[in-house]
Amino acid sequence: MSIQKHYLISYRFKGEPKQFSQKDSRMSDADAWYYSALHSGAGRVYGVTMTKGCSREVQLHAQQCGVTGVTWQRMPG
Repeated sequence: MSIQKHYLISYRFKGEPKQFSQKDSRMSDADAWYYSALHSGAGRVYGVTMTKGCSREVQLHAQQCGVTGVTWQRMPG
């Protein structure tokens, strides 16, 4: 059984700062870029398999949708 944790994800969408919390059992840079693309409403990351080493592909897709400057951190608790 995996424990769900809360993460704070910050990004810019077409230059405007955005922020949201995401609950997941783990977080990586690729995950944060993926969630940011979804959260922005810019589009889904179709055809991108979330496997080790795919973070660059996810990031490029998100950037094409207008997402930049993605950062994340685990929230206390």
